[in-house]
Amino acid sequence: MSAKAAAEESKSENSQLCPEIPGLALGKVTSGLFIVTAFEDDKVDGYLGSWIQQISFEPLMLQIAIKPGRPCYDYIIKNKQFCINIVGQQNNGVMKPFWKGYDANENPFEKLAHTRSSRGNWILTDCMAALECEMQSHYHPGDHVLLFATVLAEYVLKPEDKPLAHVRKNGLSY
Repeated sequence: MSAKAAAEESKSENSQLCPEIPGLALGKVTSGLFIVTAFEDDKVDGYLGSWIQQISFEPLMLQIAIKPGRPCYDYIIKNKQFCINIVGQQNNGVMKPFWKGYDANENPFEKLAHTRSSRGNWILTDCMAALECEMQSHYHPGDHVLLFATVLAEYVLKPEDKPLAHVRKNGLSY
């Protein structure tokens, strides 16, 4: 049997192509879970994010995707700084206030263990690590904006913890 014929036979026996289910394969792209925080004066906001990726070693940079319209987005655009809190397996429920969003009149940060950095960023101490970032630029390719940022400081809060991984049911929704 030729290599091409063997590949075709293997393909038909071992896989199911499902073009009628959009986003099913895309949902299998694994990511971490993060709480992104940003502030303006005495106001703070945050959201549960998963579209975050390192993009450079030198300088140390990453990108996040964020939907415009969130107060956190406005704070980042205005102040150019934010903090990425990396959620670990030992997190004391730190994600709960952010999982489905919260009422604008609530302040979930009052109930969360946190500290402020010398730059003013909110570091959630129940997370395993945190990255203070400064936005360098942004790009709007679709319904989310990509923010490109330099990492200014890193904090390892729980060195023994392992990061949470997130796999979506499909790639067409959170």
